[in-house]
Amino acid sequence: MEGTKPRTASSIGMFDMLKGAGMLTIVFAHTAELYPMQAVSGLSLTAFFPFIYREALMSAFFIASGYGFRKRSIHKCIHQQLKSLLKPYAYTALFTCVLHFIIHYKTFQYLPGTIGESIKVTGGFLLGLPHTAKYFGQEFFSCGPMWYLLALMVGWVLLDVILNIFPERYVPWAVAGCVLLGWGASLVWELPFCLIQGAVVVPYLYIGFLAKKKHLLDEPLPPKVFAGLLAATALIAVGALATRTTDCISLAEWSLGPLSIFLDGAAGLLFIRLFMRLSRGHGPIVHFLEAVGRRSLNIFCVHTVEIIAIPWYLMVAKFSAQPVLGMWLQYAISLGSIWLVCELLRVRRALIIRFFPAQRRTPAVHYTSRH
Repeated sequence: MEGTKPRTASSIGMFDMLKGAGMLTIVFAHTAELYPMQAVSGLSLTAFFPFIYREALMSAFFIASGYGFRKRSIHKCIHQQLKSLLKPYAYTALFTCVLHFIIHYKTFQYLPGTIGESIKVTGGFLLGLPHTAKYFGQEFFSCGPMWYLLALMVGWVLLDVILNIFPERYVPWAVAGCVLLGWGASLVWELPFCLIQGAVVVPYLYIGFLAKKKHLLDEPLPPKVFAGLLAATALIAVGALATRTTDCISLAEWSLGPLSIFLDGAAGLLFIRLFMRLSRGHGPIVHFLEAVGRRSLNIFCVHTVEIIAIPWYLMVAKFSAQPVLGMWLQYAISLGSIWLVCELLRVRRALIIRFFPAQRRTPAVHYTSRH
């Protein structure tokens, strides 16, 4: 029967469930870290444990993106990335800066302070900062979750450059060298425009590229490969607990140095295999997560606006005596606002299509009149 066939590894939307679960997890993690709750060992239940596999999840996002990678000329690749990723980044930056100014001025009624904070936010977007940093003696805030779009754009271009320059047998070495270069640069300087992050995610994009090229997601994993992925996933937790730190691409921090970068990639590939198996189901949870995943770009953008423009720290202070209640309440408000804006965007698009249908361009063909 049509509609009951299992989804193949080349189907459109094959990663929607992964992206949906990932987006809900990201919003929750960004909320939970604002409400630190200490465990017995002194590690935070909300700012440490939820982040142990944070970068494994992000690597899965990049691997899924790399699955759609296609080698082309460097010029065409740059043009494509600027068109597809820089545009939503620019719109998000504009709305975030404007709303940040309006909300903070209405909240605190202090214009000099509002201008100063808004300059930090605007500068962070203009410099494409993955985390708060100082440039020219001035502190600027990060661009929030939008670092992902910039890193994806930079990484995509770097991988295309590597594939165009190096013979195929040298590509893996070039990818590894790109990672080490990005990691080494993070030790000495905070590069703007997420250049470090873009270099570090190249192997994830390359894994996705190879997965499609060699049909790695079509067949079951060999037992030894599966065991290796499980071991890498376990080693991530061991490294985090031993060093009491978690990997963070945006902060350019890895608990086991460059080894963690490759471990996160292995765990990300395992996550993809897991969610591809789960997505074969047809239950309401699967459909819900897939629906969320199809709106992942809009959710990224709206989440960036709300997490930066809204002074959530006021709510944190108000619920300091009840952090669990405050955390779940903020999470509900964040998801509600994200859902509302995403629905407005969907309705807006539907109205535009209905009332302003795009005119199809037809080639200029000269016909000779018939008499």
